Amino acid sequence: MKANLIRDRLRRIFTPILVILSFVYSILMTLRAWFYLVGVFPSESSGTFVVSIGNLQAGGTGKTPTVEFFAKRWSPKLRLGIVSRGYGRSSEGSKRVNSEIANSATVFGDEPTLLAHVLGPSIPIQVGEKRLVAARDLAVAEGVKLILLDDGFQHLSLRRSFDIVLADCSADSWQWHVLPWGRLREPVSALRRADLIVLTKTESVETSILDAFEKKIGIWSQAKQPILRFVQALTLPESVAGERLIVAAGLADSDHFFEMVKRSLLRPLVVATRAFADHHRYNSADVLSLTELARSMNVNKILVTEKDSVKLTPLWKETGVTDIELVVSRLEVQPAREFDKEQLERLDEIILSQVRGTSGFRDQLSDRVPAT
Repeated sequence: MKANLIRDRLRRIFTPILVILSFVYSILMTLRAWFYLVGVFPSESSGTFVVSIGNLQAGGTGKTPTVEFFAKRWSPKLRLGIVSRGYGRSSEGSKRVNSEIANSATVFGDEPTLLAHVLGPSIPIQVGEKRLVAARDLAVAEGVKLILLDDGFQHLSLRRSFDIVLADCSADSWQWHVLPWGRLREPVSALRRADLIVLTKTESVETSILDAFEKKIGIWSQAKQPILRFVQALTLPESVAGERLIVAAGLADSDHFFEMVKRSLLRPLVVATRAFADHHRYNSADVLSLTELARSMNVNKILVTEKDSVKLTPLWKETGVTDIELVVSRLEVQPAREFDKEQLERLDEIILSQVRGTSGFRDQLSDRVPAT
């Protein structure tokens, strides 16, 4: 919280400079997208059907659980794989993710390792800084019919068949400016490239505000695609019910996670929170710091996210901590309304028909339901 106050104060001080830099960056990103559109920059096919799941905001939209949601939804119906950048990984080049090896989160990145752990070996995951190469490697090695491109909306060198764009509707209004003034990687007009827009974290926003936000998204995107709503569901282990906890997270929006824990039906008593940077590479010093904090507050459980657990669990074992238990939460996304469920069922049919070679998709989804 203190870090947020400092950030907001600095942002106000440097607003004139940030506005100028944001304007320049917006022009550059718009030109970049246009160059790909007209063919100045090449956009190449991987040889398979690609569904990109991305965002405009720089992190914190719930992208990883959304990738998991669609992977579980479509994998029983067709051969599916996932391609990711593997942000923060120590390896280079195109690599198949193996969550069973030592320090897999360091080697492949925390999010791909988490997806591999949750989804299992039946859904292959390939990481690579050049997503086109990773996608082709996956298609050749596994014969996948569909690739989910994790965080791929701005990765235009890989041609995609369908673009799903997430929008965090709980974000403050200042965040809807382009970097570095706000949190956007591109101007809001880029939403016109999307085939489907999904509002995330809708459970955290009042209905009237959510309806107004959806209308604004419709204006930005020129109402060219349906807009769905997803809610996040946090599951805590029963062992934390009524317990005193320290909650730690290395996320783009750790504060949102902390609030979800505090609102949990299990009602744990959160005595302290500890936020790390997104994709933080934990070390033994971090484990020592967390466990010392827990002991000083007479707490014997530290709750973390699944994303953090894939990095912290091996360190917990290496450092020999036995008196402080590392407990893990579970975050999933779900459609918010009956309308969203119906539209997802239609999307299933569209994607399956597209993979099988049938043309046309956008006009098969119904118009956005009016805000209610």
